[in-house]
Amino acid sequence: MQFYFLWMSLWIPVFLTGQSNPKYSAPGRMIDANGFQLHLLVEGEELLGKRPTVIFFHGAGDVALHWNLVLPKVGKFVTAVAFDQNGEAWSEHGHNKSLLQQVYDSRQALENGGFPPPYIVVGHSLGGAMALLFSEQFRDEVNGVVLVDGTHPDVVLKIFDREKKKAFWKKFRSTADQDIPPIIKTPLLEKPAVTSVQFKRDFGDMLKKFSNRDRDLINWLYNIRPLTYVKGQSNDYSAEIFEEMFQNRDRYHLGSIPLVVLSGGDKDAPQGDEYWTTEALVQHRDDVQKDLLSFSDNHKHIIAQKSGHHIHIDQPNLVVKEIKRLVKSLL
Repeated sequence: MQFYFLWMSLWIPVFLTGQSNPKYSAPGRMIDANGFQLHLLVEGEELLGKRPTVIFFHGAGDVALHWNLVLPKVGKFVTAVAFDQNGEAWSEHGHNKSLLQQVYDSRQALENGGFPPPYIVVGHSLGGAMALLFSEQFRDEVNGVVLVDGTHPDVVLKIFDREKKKAFWKKFRSTADQDIPPIIKTPLLEKPAVTSVQFKRDFGDMLKKFSNRDRDLINWLYNIRPLTYVKGQSNDYSAEIFEEMFQNRDRYHLGSIPLVVLSGGDKDAPQGDEYWTTEALVQHRDDVQKDLLSFSDNHKHIIAQKSGHHIHIDQPNLVVKEIKRLVKSLL
């Protein structure tokens, strides 16, 4: 594929290096997913099985710790579980990075960790697409979905054209050019060989509401510990999966399962180009957020007026409030 999508434009590569010994051990639980370990942050275990389990998928470039302004508060009234996806933070690398595979492996970790359905699925950004994928794969186990500025299958992203050496705004699904690999349901028998690269990320004041401990952990993950990856396994097939979702959206319709769409109302306007003007990008961004409502007959749309893309960081209490309201409606 000649295009490279810029989910992580704030990352700056510094140098290649070998693996380092971790300074910080995993703050949550390491649980077998499908022959490898996923890291889960868990709150409210004493409520396990008494109410729906709320599960959280983070966005691209983020980790489970980014939910920590929401997770402990949700854990006061329900069991709450946030995943570090395949190869992210403390989670090991699994079969591959396909979003479909990651959703399946997350479900295996829930089962092996003793977190039973029903589930309320919460997803931020790309994690919102994963929430819809999870709901399609495990429809009978899902009681509600919350999309936190979730990614729509028709999303427009800034794509880098390696031949022209220039980035363009483009509907990401239109870059699909490969077959989606089938979900591997057999255990991983051999751990993949990993290599690493050092990145630096400037969070600005994004982490000011987090505890000192969480800030230290996040800074270590992003700016001190090298990022590990498996050569040839970086493709998450999101373009292909978005195209499939767009063309077959009836498969992903939730029916009467309640859906809450939280949209950031204070996002910066992207700079346009010769293909998409700034005005067109903003209009499309707003239109697809509204269109997410069409994935359920039972929906609610809230615009978080004081939030950018990370509503769970800008207005965490709003996210908690809507999750609590949804839980109560299901009791």
